[in-house]
This record gives sequence, C-alpha cells and structure tokens, in this order.
Amino acid sequence: MADPHIDGYETKLYGKFSCEQMATVCIGKVPSLDSMVQFAIASQEKADADMASAIAKAPKPAAAVDPATVLAEAGDVLVRFGSHIDSLKGRPVDPVVFFRGDAPSALARRRLTKLTAGVGHALDAAMKNQAKIRDGAYWIGELGDVHVKLEALEKQQRASKVAQVEMGPEVSAQRELWLATYGANKLLIRGLLAHFGKPELLPLIFDDLAEVHRVSGVSDAVPPAAGTPGAETEDRG
Repeated sequence: MADPHIDGYETKLYGKFSCEQMATVCIGKVPSLDSMVQFAIASQEKADADMASAIAKAPKPAAAVDPATVLAEAGDVLVRFGSHIDSLKGRPVDPVVFFRGDAPSALARRRLTKLTAGVGHALDAAMKNQAKIRDGAYWIGELGDVHVKLEALEKQQRASKVAQVEMGPEVSAQRELWLATYGANKLLIRGLLAHFGKPELLPLIFDDLAEVHRVSGVSDAVPPAAGTPGAETEDRG
C-alpha cells in the first residue's frame, strides 16, 4: 500500500527517489527479474510525469510576498542599522547585543528561519536600548516592518513547500492513480527483495516507509481533504 500521507506535491519527490533506488539497489540482484524492475521504474516514471502534468495545469495561487524583494530589504536594513550602531559616539551599545556575534551582512545571508529570528532579536534589543540609539524610534520602525514581512514570507514558504497548487479534482484524481502505481511497485519490489533475502531494504527504496526520511521536503502529516480550495497550501511546518 502507498502511504496516504503522500500529498500531490510530494509524489514527485517520492517517485523520483524510488526510481533512482530501484535502479541502484535492485538491478542485477536477481538477473532474471531485471525486466520486472525496469517495468516498475518505467511505470513509476510515467505516473510521475502524469502527476507533474496535472499539477502544471492546475491554477497557481498568487504569491502574496515576493521573496527576493523581502530578502533584499532585510539585508539592506540590517547592514544600514549595523553601520548606524557603529557610528554612535562612544559606542553606547555593543553591536553584539543586536547581532549576537554575526556581522550584519552575514546575518542577511542566513536561511530564512535564522534570518527572521535574527531580525526579531535585533528588534527586541533595539526596543530595550532605544534611549541609547540615535533615531531609535526610526530604526525600531525599520526593523519591525521588515520583521513582519519576513514572518509573512516564512509562513508563505512553509505552505508552498508542501504543495504549489490548489488540489482540485484533476490533481486529486491523478494522485489516486499515482498512489496505485506506487503501491503496486512496492509489492513487486517487496517480492524481489524477498528472493535475495533482503526485505529490510524496502524502506531504502520507498522513502515513505522510512523512520527517518532521506527525501528532503516531505512530511508525515495527513494531507487535507482533496478538492478543498487551497487544501495543499496549509501550513505543515
């Protein structure tokens, strides 16, 4: 059986991984069954392509936040704020209070989660030390504005990481066909592995069976009900 937790977007991740692993792990182990493995790979690749086509044709939600714009703005604010802190006469506040040892330009290049947390920390520190910062209210406003935008971007990216489209009836129907093919291939490969005494290798081929996923960008959360507008763009963390 295919894992019902696999959503529309994750099909392309699990499908591609299983094809690669079937070729690597299974071909040559039982030579007389190589044609069966090749059939499984071909059928999975077709299911993956059909699923990708259905997703490509589905309407895409409009992005509320432009990542490049927000990240560039965050970097600009951090660097300018860092320069401002360095310019204060007598350095009434050590820059480490705001940036925790990072250069502002280095913080600006952090992954989104760390960047958002870093800007939040700088904002909190600026609020606590406002009296020591020339034009403190202005900089609190700048940091606060960009922090709100980063949080919105973070939420948007968490949602779109799992699924890029609304799961309409066409995508939902194609997902069911994909799951049927993926599940059938599991049964074929399970039999082959049993023939050479390595049934424990199945999770190395079909990553949804693994306790620790090797495929990046997947989740064990149950997908929302198919056909619900925006169903696959729920925040799954």
